[in-house]
Amino acid sequence: MIKTEVCFLRILDHTLKIRAHWEHGLVVCIKPAISDISGDRTSSPLARKFMGILQGGLNGSSIPFKAAGTAFQKRVWDVTCGIPSGGMKTYGEIASEVDCRSPRAVGQALRANPLPIIIPCHRVIGKQGDLVGFSCGLEVKALLLQFEANAKFSSEYTS
Repeated sequence: MIKTEVCFLRILDHTLKIRAHWEHGLVVCIKPAISDISGDRTSSPLARKFMGILQGGLNGSSIPFKAAGTAFQKRVWDVTCGIPSGGMKTYGEIASEVDCRSPRAVGQALRANPLPIIIPCHRVIGKQGDLVGFSCGLEVKALLLQFEANAKFSSEYTS
């Protein structure tokens, strides 16, 4: 049985609407998008977990999930899960880590990622530091990266 849950996160000056699809108690697909709805609605347990992931206090394993993909996609996703909140890697760096010569193949694997945020593909950037290739849109990618950078800076500054 597939169940859909919608939660909202207030991120910087925007509200992010996240539609999560659950199957047998596991999240199988996430669709984040900028929302017209304003206000803070981070009261749901799922919203708090997403916020914890973005702030660096939790990792994707804090939400039970199942990601269907090929063996290559799963290797790329595993490496991507190792990028800490506030960190970034290039497609080429990930290609090297999975013994692949094609950053484009890595991009295609990340495009197939059904679980953005849990598998944080927004943290993967072009070789010149440019924001490219995010299935949820570059506006969402930029927002997530800016939020994580701010959270990282705040935690380093207050430590």
